[in-house]
Amino acid sequence: MTLRKLKIEPLTKEAFASFGDVIETDQRPFRMINNGSTRRYHSLAQVETAYPADGDRAIISIFRAQTTKMPCVIRMLERHPLGSQAFIPLLGRPSLIVVAPPTNPSINDDKPQLDLIRAFITNGKQGINYSRGTWHHPVLAIGNEEDDLLVVDREGTGNNCDEHFFEEHEHMILDYQS
Repeated sequence: MTLRKLKIEPLTKEAFASFGDVIETDQRPFRMINNGSTRRYHSLAQVETAYPADGDRAIISIFRAQTTKMPCVIRMLERHPLGSQAFIPLLGRPSLIVVAPPTNPSINDDKPQLDLIRAFITNGKQGINYSRGTWHHPVLAIGNEEDDLLVVDREGTGNNCDEHFFEEHEHMILDYQS
């Protein structure tokens, strides 16, 4: 069986718009604060929580990700239906992102659409914010060392992680050469 190979695209605001936000300062407006010593790039992404009145809240964590061995077989995607999830690199290392648009959880055959799955590479200075319900692969660190990522996501009641495992014939291959 031949696996479909995902093309890795550069991460841009426009290309990623249907999946969430690119968090970066390049080409973004800013205002000076702190007596003119600091540029504030305001509201680069919105934190989403489904039920703030019921105690949902945004939290900040650090993930330490092991390097992904290449080529990598994409066997599953996950989503967070109750809140957005942002990843901001702390060590300046590029990473890979595999995403598919959100689907409707109320439909019985609710799963990622294979033909809409895309792969991106960050430049090491870009973070991303997955919109609520966006299908994505768990962290894909590349290079020779572990990577640290600042993560902003939702804490609250209810299941906020749906996983979909593909049938074997639906697996895809992701092959990054540095």
